[in-house]
Amino acid sequence: MHSDHEETESLLGLKPTFSPTIINDASSAVPGVIANELTQEPNYGAVETGSLDGENGEGLEDDEYAVPPPRLWFIMSSIMMCAYLSALDTTVVTTLLTVIASDIDALPRMSLIGTSYLLSCSAFQPLFGKLSDIFGRKTMLLVCDFSFAVGCLICGFSNSLWPLVIGRFISGIGGGGMTTLGTITMSDLVSLRKRGLFQGFANIFFAIGASSGGLIGGLVADNFGWRWVFIFQAPLAIIGATLIILFLKLPEGSQGLGVQGHDMISKVKKIDFLGSTLLVLSLTGIISAAAFGGKDIPYNGSIFITLCVFSGATLLSFGYVELYISKEPTIPVHLLADKSVLFCALSNWFYTMAIFGVLYYVPVYFTTVLSLDATQSGLRMIPNFFVASAASVLSGMYMKKTGKYLNFTKITGFVSVIGIFLICFITPKIDTFYQFFLLSLPTFGYATVLTVSLSALIASVPVHYQASTTSIQYAFRAVGSTLGLSISSAIFQHRLENALFSNISKVVPSPDVDIAKIVAKAMESAEYMKIAPEWSVQAIRDSYGAGCHASFWFGLVVIILGYICCTNIEEHQLHSGLSRK
Repeated sequence: MHSDHEETESLLGLKPTFSPTIINDASSAVPGVIANELTQEPNYGAVETGSLDGENGEGLEDDEYAVPPPRLWFIMSSIMMCAYLSALDTTVVTTLLTVIASDIDALPRMSLIGTSYLLSCSAFQPLFGKLSDIFGRKTMLLVCDFSFAVGCLICGFSNSLWPLVIGRFISGIGGGGMTTLGTITMSDLVSLRKRGLFQGFANIFFAIGASSGGLIGGLVADNFGWRWVFIFQAPLAIIGATLIILFLKLPEGSQGLGVQGHDMISKVKKIDFLGSTLLVLSLTGIISAAAFGGKDIPYNGSIFITLCVFSGATLLSFGYVELYISKEPTIPVHLLADKSVLFCALSNWFYTMAIFGVLYYVPVYFTTVLSLDATQSGLRMIPNFFVASAASVLSGMYMKKTGKYLNFTKITGFVSVIGIFLICFITPKIDTFYQFFLLSLPTFGYATVLTVSLSALIASVPVHYQASTTSIQYAFRAVGSTLGLSISSAIFQHRLENALFSNISKVVPSPDVDIAKIVAKAMESAEYMKIAPEWSVQAIRDSYGAGCHASFWFGLVVIILGYICCTNIEEHQLHSGLSRK
């Protein structure tokens, strides 16, 4: 639920660095190759074609909720708890990496502590849709809850690096599953007409978790020790699992019950092991290349090139396996031949790429060009939380009231385009009041697009595909978040370096000055401006501004592509009943 690890960290304005890695990624495929013969796939669920067949909802009454409201609120409480914990664990170590790594004598490899969680969370997240179609939402939610709890406990009792990394990896699998399955389960419980409203509330809890992670981590570590930061999350996950055990009882005929009338061995045989393996490998390669490329791994090095080739090959192989070999595809790639599915996925991809880059480098602009300290920059990010929350809930309320979304998406999606366009022209003279709301327009449009496109995606396919198509959106969003940060970083670094050489050369007081040395120090850290030669400070500051503007222009180009995709999404009926009749 997005919730995804990709957007919330950036929406909440976490402290930036100048070479983004996966640790800064809040998150976690590109469109597969579509066979020509699949372009005639029927356009499921379009308003013009009428309602869906009863096969998609047999056994369900035409009600707005699948369970009585009192029980629904207990289930939703667990889902919100899962959203909160999953987001919390992405940021809870941001203020503790140095403390933890120093305590276990692993300072040079401390990035692995954050990377391991986000990597597994992103790579495994798309698998849970199909797995829950086989084993049922309840079973898979419990597996993820307990995986998260076990991973946290392993971390809490670790005394060296690798047990801690393994624990973070295990909890990442559970964390990614909790968000995906929470989103999917809501689709089983609530009609499409009200679906967006509940998703909006879930997004708020995800945002609260991401925004409070650093603070909670610091407070707990200071008072009880860093291990308790992980240990205290385990009982919360168990409480969520208990609520699922007691109250998640879906009615007969619900897709959320999984495959019925089969024993465990038969269900296991339905798992697409080959496709799942290829998907995890391709996502792991893409995310690793995007996260580490340019910093830990040179772009022109053999490791980076190998990662890119490997990722591309496994991704193409995954698409081929899903289209032609697998009887039970992990992700129904053929659905990308449907116009709405394809453009919903691409809009998520492009919008996430654009917003992540812009929301990351606006704080960089604040701290370098405007010379704001971290606290001042962080305060300017606070309105984003309220704007994102309001936009998510407003989107849900609009869909609930009107049953429509297309025109709403076109209007709100364009708001982000306008917002990034204005950011491209900011100057050091920007008004203080405007600084606090500079990101409000991009954030508002992005939050509405995420909320609306998910409902549009689900509405465009038969009920039995809703879990798998949700996985499609998470896969596109995950890759988009990481690529957005990586490409923005590469553009920023390239423009910064060129601007530094050019600007410093214009003001250098003597030909004996080693310009390359000053450029290298300025590239390494913006803090160098505090101790740099006085004659070079303004040149360095202007160069950072040029680098930020280059990343902003990239964001504008990409978000325009995203908006074009939004306008190509088709209107589908948001049914008021679960049976979609």
